[in-house]
Amino acid sequence: MSYNLEEQDQIESLRDFWGRWGTPISSLVLIVALAWAGYAGWQWWQVRQTTQASALFAQISKELQAGDLPKAAPAWTDLQNKFSSSPYAQMGGLRMAKAYADAGQTAAAEDLLHWTSEHAESTSYRAMALLNLSALQVDAKQLQAALATVKQSPAPAFDALFATRRGDIEVLLGKPQEARKSYEDALRLLPADSSYRQLVQIKLQSVGGLAS
Repeated sequence: MSYNLEEQDQIESLRDFWGRWGTPISSLVLIVALAWAGYAGWQWWQVRQTTQASALFAQISKELQAGDLPKAAPAWTDLQNKFSSSPYAQMGGLRMAKAYADAGQTAAAEDLLHWTSEHAESTSYRAMALLNLSALQVDAKQLQAALATVKQSPAPAFDALFATRRGDIEVLLGKPQEARKSYEDALRLLPADSSYRQLVQIKLQSVGGLAS
């Protein structure tokens, strides 16, 4: 097959272009392809991780709902060890801690709440773990430790609850002035229409504060 002069010129230009830029372009195409393959692989891995973590959490929930803590424990160990950064591990930690606390195994419950508060990427889960941990510490008469646990809220949405809990602990420590300030802080942080305000106001009045 013969080409006309214009076609031959185009072919020569293409050959010249490819001779100069063919290797860089091939490299770029390869880089883009590898990047896409890596992204697709990461997405697949993420979905697989989530699916496996979800299945373990479902198993934990099923066993705990049936009241079988010993059967839930192995699934929790797998979830904790293999998917510690997953939200399912954080939820599982909270559920297992409650189950251990209900079973009277407070040391195990405290350990799990410590773990959850340290590993949770979600500030909300971290806050829930700390509030529950402080409650167990209060029950164990570890008041200074409980106060330190709720010294600062990790999530703004929980600021008022943390302030209220500090006030409760300060009352138990015989520090009414500090408790008053904590309850006042809680009221300041709560929305005006929050039903929780009434309870905090009662607590504030009990330590000589004025209801607002």
